[in-house]
Amino acid sequence: MKIFRIILLVINVLLAVGLLLTTLAPTVAPSRSILPSLLAFGYLPLLVSNVVMVVLWLVMGKWHFVWSAAAIAVRWSFVGLFLQVGGESKVPDRNEHPQMVSVMSYNVHSFHGQADRASQTDTNAAAFIELVRDNNPDVLCLMEYSSGNKVRLTDSLISLGYKHYHGAHGSNTSPSGTVVFSKLPITYVKRIDHNMLLVELMHDNQNFRLCCVHLDSYALDATDREEIEQLLHGEVKTESRTLDKVKETIRKHESEWEEKLEPIISESSLPMLLAGDFNDIPSSWLYGQVTKHLDDTYRDQGMGIGRTYNGNGFPHFRIDYVFHSKEFTTLSHKRIKTSISDHYPVMTSLELGK
Repeated sequence: MKIFRIILLVINVLLAVGLLLTTLAPTVAPSRSILPSLLAFGYLPLLVSNVVMVVLWLVMGKWHFVWSAAAIAVRWSFVGLFLQVGGESKVPDRNEHPQMVSVMSYNVHSFHGQADRASQTDTNAAAFIELVRDNNPDVLCLMEYSSGNKVRLTDSLISLGYKHYHGAHGSNTSPSGTVVFSKLPITYVKRIDHNMLLVELMHDNQNFRLCCVHLDSYALDATDREEIEQLLHGEVKTESRTLDKVKETIRKHESEWEEKLEPIISESSLPMLLAGDFNDIPSSWLYGQVTKHLDDTYRDQGMGIGRTYNGNGFPHFRIDYVFHSKEFTTLSHKRIKTSISDHYPVMTSLELGK
């Protein structure tokens, strides 16, 4: 029995240290050390494991529960990144909020659906038009957008009032890739790169900026998914191409932030929205850097777990966001469940202060 307690204590200490190390993820740049960023993916399993340890030690009547209890107390603030209660999902009455701006951010995955089937493109594109019609956002921030199908997406969106549009790919007449469609006038456009688009919009004689982004993907394939399954079942490999891909993507996010996004946000004198598919989790270094400048609408008005990736790959977390500067107040936030894409759309309403 004593040997069992010693083994359990060693496991407990490792789990507590692992949970504590996730504290470093938002502040330690991946280029300095990749370990905290990797451990950030395990925050929820580590949290649950430490809760189990506390219960086990209490049942056994041992004081060793303090290891996990201390780690949980230090990292409890992370819970709000993954779970929110009491938020508002209903879009408020525009008559009561005349300065309201509603934004839908959605990686439409070329309308190939959750299972990545190109044969479903037309069906999903038609469903997307109905989704937009039903929710009626002022601005659409879309990733992996393609209008080359029988539904004639761009024409359909124009008929719904989205007469102002630009894409990070293609011309103004044939937008693709990362695209902004807007009912509000677009007065300025900057194509940052093939996955990032910065636009300036006018609402009630007041200008604000929206940066629509699609950061680098992990691009994990079937072989990688099989390796992840093996890891989850305890099969640890000394060399892992999947782990190498994850590390490389995390480091790319660091350079994308420092070289492209951070200068745009810090140099803007206008109210700012930042929306899109960030391919990174709320406990990451990237999220920590963004939220030094901007607020997360999910943290303001979200409800539930809020997971936005729904495909067969990785990561199954909240990776799609809408961030805002202090000039905006979040009125509502909701995740819309649909099988149009391997992502869920995020819809948020914000009030722009004078």
